Amino acid sequence: MTRKIWSRLSHGHDRERNAARAWAAEHAENLDAWGNAVDPVLWREGGEFARALADRVRPRMEALAAMGVDLGGGGGVELLYLLTRIVRPALALETGVAAGWSTAAMLAAMRANGTGRLMSSDFPFFRLANPERYIGYVVPNDLRSRWSLRTKGDRRNLEEFLSPDTMVDLVHYDSDKTRAGREFFLRRVRPHLTGRHVMVMDDIQDNLVFREHAERQSLFRVFAYEGKYIGVTGSGLRAVERR
Repeated sequence: MTRKIWSRLSHGHDRERNAARAWAAEHAENLDAWGNAVDPVLWREGGEFARALADRVRPRMEALAAMGVDLGGGGGVELLYLLTRIVRPALALETGVAAGWSTAAMLAAMRANGTGRLMSSDFPFFRLANPERYIGYVVPNDLRSRWSLRTKGDRRNLEEFLSPDTMVDLVHYDSDKTRAGREFFLRRVRPHLTGRHVMVMDDIQDNLVFREHAERQSLFRVFAYEGKYIGVTGSGLRAVERR
């Protein structure tokens, strides 16, 4: 809890933010154009899923908002759906579930693939009463059979998830946005990435960690999304784009 609070408080004082945002803006591509170029059928399928899910949960989200509960929105739902459909991960890992928009997208794509499991790491919103009940709030019950959720924070959750022989094909990082949090995650997950993995990192404008990581890779992509930036890299990204 102490680590979580300190990360939230210090997050807004990151001196790298301006440089990171400028770099992300310089490299950003149009996400819709990229998705259509990769696979227009699956890109449309992902968009249809995102809209259907939003319509399905809107009454519940509005009821929560009326009670003063804000779980945040989804980040790159269509992108995660597309990548899950193409990579066809046997095992995927995400950090930062919140309401569960990205979780639902990956699980729906796995159902369409007929294969795959998702491990999700989160930590409850400490500002809410009984916060555990809101983690994955929008994830439909019929998608949960492929899902393993841990809620003790990344450092403890990853120890449970990443045994020595665990290998991951798809990663979505959306939890601790500080430099220390991102660097810890990259070090911890690196030995568990397969040779065809793809990694997605949200809010890369907050510091330069993604830039430093991406520039050591053979290929990376940056996409603007609702005023923020998403980064994608990994040894499997070229294969995704060669479809």
